[in-house]
Formats: sequence, C-alpha cells, structure tokens
Amino acid sequence: MNTDITKKLILDNFANKTTPLQRKKIDNWLQNTLNEELYYKWLEEWENSNLEYYPNSQLLEKRYHNFLSTNADVPTIGQPLKILSRKSILLNWSMIAASLFLFLSSGLWFFRDYLNYTTYRTAYGEVKSFVLPDGTQVTLNANSAFKVPRWGFGDSKREVYLTGEADFSVTHSSTNQKFIVKTDKNFEVVVLGTEFSVFARPRGSNIVLKKGKVLVNYKEGKFAKRLIMKPGELVSFNNNNHAQLKPIIQPFIFSLWKEKRFVFDETKLSDVAQMLEETYGLNVTINNSELAERKIMGSFRAENVDELLHTISELLDINVIRQEDKVQLSEK
Repeated sequence: MNTDITKKLILDNFANKTTPLQRKKIDNWLQNTLNEELYYKWLEEWENSNLEYYPNSQLLEKRYHNFLSTNADVPTIGQPLKILSRKSILLNWSMIAASLFLFLSSGLWFFRDYLNYTTYRTAYGEVKSFVLPDGTQVTLNANSAFKVPRWGFGDSKREVYLTGEADFSVTHSSTNQKFIVKTDKNFEVVVLGTEFSVFARPRGSNIVLKKGKVLVNYKEGKFAKRLIMKPGELVSFNNNNHAQLKPIIQPFIFSLWKEKRFVFDETKLSDVAQMLEETYGLNVTINNSELAERKIMGSFRAENVDELLHTISELLDINVIRQEDKVQLSEK
C-alpha cells in the first residue's frame, strides 16, 4: 500500500477535509482493486461513527430571512424577473430541499446495500454455483439473486438473503453456528448443517429438505409461526403464507434443474407457462382455458429453452410458436 495513503487520510476525505492533490493520490491508490475492500471497510467505519447529518433548518431559515431583508432590490438583466412573495420563495425552497433530501437518501440507501453485501445474480436460463467463505456450497437457479454480507459473515452469525431459487449444502461450523436463509416471502430457514432447496418466487414458495434438520420461521397473517422439517419432507406456502408439510419420496428431483433436467408430475400447462416466464423471461400465451388445464408428465434434459419448448410440443402434441421473448401455445 502507498505509504502516503493512511486511514486518517481516507477518513478525512470522507469528511471533505482533503486537498485536491490528496484526493488525486487517493484516486490513484484506488486504481489498485486490492485497495477497494480496505477503502469500503473504512467507509463503513466512518459512516457508523458519523450518522446522517440533519441540518439546522431553523438557523438556515433565519439566515434566508436576513438575506431577503437586506437584498430587497435585486438587479435584473434583460427581461424583468417575476417578483415572488417571501412565502412563495420559502415554499419553493422547502420543496427543493425536500426533493434533494429524498434523492440523496435513496442514493445512500442503494449505495449502503452495495457496500454491505456481495450480490450474486443469474440471468434468464443461467445456473451458477459458488462457495461461501465458510465452505457452504450454493447453486442459484435462473433469474435469482443471493446476497452475502461483505464483512463479519461467520463471526457471530451466518445470514444470507435469497430471491428466486437455490440449492444449499451447508457446512457445519465448529461453534455450531446457525445458518439462516432469509427471503422476501415472509419465511426464513434456520439450519446447522444440512442439504436443502429453497424456492421463493411470485407463483409460490417451498422448501425441500434432503439431509439434516431445519427450523422454518414464517408469518401467517399477524401470527409468527414455526415448524421443524425432517429429511424427505416438503413445506409449501400458498398465497396466504399458509404452510403445508408433507413427505416426499424423491427429494432430489427438486434440484435436478442444476443438471438442466426438468421433471413434470401431472403439471398443468399453465404452471409450465409460469415456469418458462420465471426461468427464461418469456411471455407465454395459451390460446384457450382447456389447453391451459392439460397436464404434462415426464423427465427430460434440455440444454436451452428451444429444446424445452420442442419437447413440450412433442409431449402434448401442440403448436409452439416463439418470436423472440413471446411464445404462443395452441392446439394443432
């Protein structure tokens, strides 16, 4: 690290106490990506010790009144300016200040999220695997996102955030530390060391446990509830977040998407259409309600969405027409 760049200098920079030359040195120092993590760590430390600044609005308003009283005649150039009342000027100033505050607040919120978390994302049709610092293996299904704290993960807790679908193989910690998967669907999964899958999408949510034991905390209406799962069990949630627990014979089939394999067990075509929208970003239209209720059964591999659509067409003997991201399903 450049010896000219110290922690004090970086903290002074956050407080706008550095010279242009010092800021230039900091910019050059940040060209080395190895310094970014240290920079963000010091930024988080500075933010925690320097909470959001709230201006003294009464003092600012008093100063503004003094300005108006001492500058009653403002010279104009060209077309005369429209003279506003003090009340109108103060109102406009307040609206501008409020808008600026909201803009800065939203920007700080998104920046804070980027600062505090490493986010993994998958595009439509993409499956990606990665390993967390504690050794836990995670595989993300298509159109999913997974957030992991940048710092402190595993120090006192292991909390991650999932949107979409993922498969987990959690590493047991020497201190029996819990591993918690949080979702935006009013439920979370608490584990010690296990293998399970979590599905949390608009059309529904479910958890499949393969090994170990997990605790599921969820909220149904105003009531906080919990249940314990054993291997070979499935918990599904309806639109009211009511949980249904049932045993399943082959829990591994719920993770076959990792191998680009699709399993349909008396699945309605309307549900298949939703899966195509979630996984591949397609806009699927079924031309009549009877066709939407037809069911598909089978297990097959598909390397891409076109292979999958061709297989669906063959199995149900229907027409499948695709134009870019629009797909139409109809009877032959």
